[in-house]
Amino acid sequence: MKIRTADTLLQTLRNSLLVQLGLAVGLLATLSFLSIVISAVVAENISGKANAINIAGSLRMMSFRMLSETAQPEKRPQVADSAAQFERRLLGLDHFLATKSAGDTASQRAVSQIVDRWSAYIRPLLLAAATGEVDAFAQAARDIPVFVGQIDQLVLAIEEDLENKVRWLRITQLVLLAVIIAVCLLTSWILRQRLAQPLAHLLKAANTVAGGSFSTRVSHVSDDELGRLGQAFNTMVGEIANMYAHLADKVDEKTRELTRSNQSLELLYRTSQRLSASDLTLDQIEAVLRDIEQALELGHSMICISEHGQLPAQPVIGDLDEAERRAWCGQHDCATCFAHAGRDLAEQHGDMLILPIGDSMPLQGTLPIRLRGDAPLPREKLRLIETVGHHVSNALANMRRAEEKHRLAVLEERSAIARELHDSIAQSLSYLKIQVTRLEKTIESGGDARTITDELKRGLNAAYRELRELITTFRLRIDERGFAVALQETVVEFSAKLGFPVGLNNPLAGIALSANEEMHVIRIVREALSNIERHADASSAEVDIEIGPERRVRVRVRDDGRGFDPADTPANHFGTSIMRDRAQLLGGRLDIASRPGAGTVIELQFLPLQYRQTAPERNPA
Repeated sequence: MKIRTADTLLQTLRNSLLVQLGLAVGLLATLSFLSIVISAVVAENISGKANAINIAGSLRMMSFRMLSETAQPEKRPQVADSAAQFERRLLGLDHFLATKSAGDTASQRAVSQIVDRWSAYIRPLLLAAATGEVDAFAQAARDIPVFVGQIDQLVLAIEEDLENKVRWLRITQLVLLAVIIAVCLLTSWILRQRLAQPLAHLLKAANTVAGGSFSTRVSHVSDDELGRLGQAFNTMVGEIANMYAHLADKVDEKTRELTRSNQSLELLYRTSQRLSASDLTLDQIEAVLRDIEQALELGHSMICISEHGQLPAQPVIGDLDEAERRAWCGQHDCATCFAHAGRDLAEQHGDMLILPIGDSMPLQGTLPIRLRGDAPLPREKLRLIETVGHHVSNALANMRRAEEKHRLAVLEERSAIARELHDSIAQSLSYLKIQVTRLEKTIESGGDARTITDELKRGLNAAYRELRELITTFRLRIDERGFAVALQETVVEFSAKLGFPVGLNNPLAGIALSANEEMHVIRIVREALSNIERHADASSAEVDIEIGPERRVRVRVRDDGRGFDPADTPANHFGTSIMRDRAQLLGGRLDIASRPGAGTVIELQFLPLQYRQTAPERNPA
C-alpha cells in the first residue's frame, strides 16, 4: 500500500504542473523562513559578546589597579572593595559565557580557569599585600601580569568564538542563497518550458482558428494540465471543422425552414387582419379560405354550420363543386363530420381533412378541406390549418355576437322610442282627448267653449314642441368625437335659444361612460335646458359635472329663473317624470331643488356601469 501511494504521488508530481509549481513555491518559502530563523538564532547567540570582551578588558585594568593600590599605603584599604568588584564582574562574565555556550568551549574553559586562579590564589595574595607584607607584594607583582595574560587569552577565545559563529552564519546564508537561486532558476525553466511556451502556442493556434483556419493543432499534449487543455483544444477544433464542413447544408435547411415559417406567419397575419374586421362578411371569410387553399396548396373547402345541434347542417360558404360535395356527403352523413365538434384537432379521412368550427352550442360547424393526394399533411402545415380554423371559428362567433348586439340595440332603441312616446306624446294626446270630450259636452250644453279651446291650443302647442324635441333627441348621435363634444354642442345650441351663454364644467375625461349612459346623460341635460328655455325665464344657467366619492358622477343643471314647486307639477308637463325614469335606468336618482322665485337645481347622481360591475358587495346595514 505504501509503495502504491508513493508511486501515485510521484506520478502526480511528474504530471501536474500545478503541483510542481506549488512545491517550488513552498520550497522557496521554506528556505527563506529557514534563513530568517538561522539568522535570528545566531544573532541571539552572539548578542552580548562585545560587552563580554569589554568586561574582560576591564578585568585586566582592575588587576593592575589593585596591584597599584597595594603599593600605596594610603590606598591599601580600597583593595578589598576593588577585589569584591573584580569578583562580581568575573562571576557575571562566567555566568554569561555559560548561558551563551553550548557545551565545552575555549572561552568557557578559560573563564573557569581564571575564576579558579582568582579564588584560590590571586585574591588571597592581593589581600595579604594590602596588609603591608613585603613578600606578598613582591609575589603579587610577579603573578599579576601572568594573571592578566590569562585574561587576554579569555578575550581572544571570546573573539574567536564570535568570529566562528559569524563565519558559520555567512556560510549558511550563502548556501541557502545558492539553493534559493537554483530553485528559482528551476522554477523559471518549468514556467518557460511547461507554461509560457505551451500558452503561447495555444494562443497562436486560437488566433489561427479565429481567423477561419481549422487545420492547426497544438503540439503540447502531455499529461499535465496544459497538455490536457491542448488535447481538448485539438478535439474541439476537429469537431468545429467537422461541423463547419456541414454548416452550409444546415444553413440552407434552416433558411428554408425560416422561409416557410415566415410565409406561415405572413399568412396567419393576413388571415387574422382580414377576419378581425368590424364589418366582416361571409364573402370575406370565403376569400380568406381561397387564400389559404392557394398558399397551402389545398383543394376545395366549405363551411357547414349547425345551430342548436340540428342536423343536417347548412353549408354557408365553400367552393366544393357538386360532384365533390355529393361524393363526400354521400359517403358520410353530417353526424360523422360533427362528431369532431368541440375538439381542437383536425382529422384526416382519405383525401379530406375535417376541421371543427365552433366549440360550444348554439353555434357548431365543420370545415371539410379536400386534399391534393392521400398523403398525410406535414405536421407544421396541419398546425397552421388548425390555427386558421380557430381564426375562422372566432370570426363566425364574432359575427354572430355582432348580429345579436345589433338586434339588441335595435330592440332597445325601439323600446326607448316607445317609452318616450308613451311618457310624452301619448300622455299629451290623452290630455287633449279629455279636453275634446269636455268641449263636446260644453257645446251640447250650450256653454262657453273658448276656455277649453284655449287649453286645446296650448296642449297642441306643447305636444308639438314635445314632438319636435323628441325628433331632435332621436336624431341625437354621439359620434367618434366623443361625449364631451356632444355635450358642448348641446350647450352651444341652448345658449343660442336662451340668448345667454350657458356655463359648462365637464371633468369626465378620466371616466369612461358606456354609450347608453352617455346618451341618457345628454338627454337629461337637454330636457333640463329645454325646461329652462320654456318655463324658467332665467338670465343665467350652468351645467356642472363632477366626480364624487367612490367615482359617483353628479350632474347639476342650475338656473336663476322663477322656480316652481316640485310638489305641484302642472298638468300636461312630463319633463321631470321622464328625467326621473332616465335616472332609474342609469341606476341612480334625480333630485329637484326649487321654489318660486329662487331658481332651480336639478341634480343627477349615478355610479357608472363599469364600476358597479367591479364594486364589492356592501352590507345593507
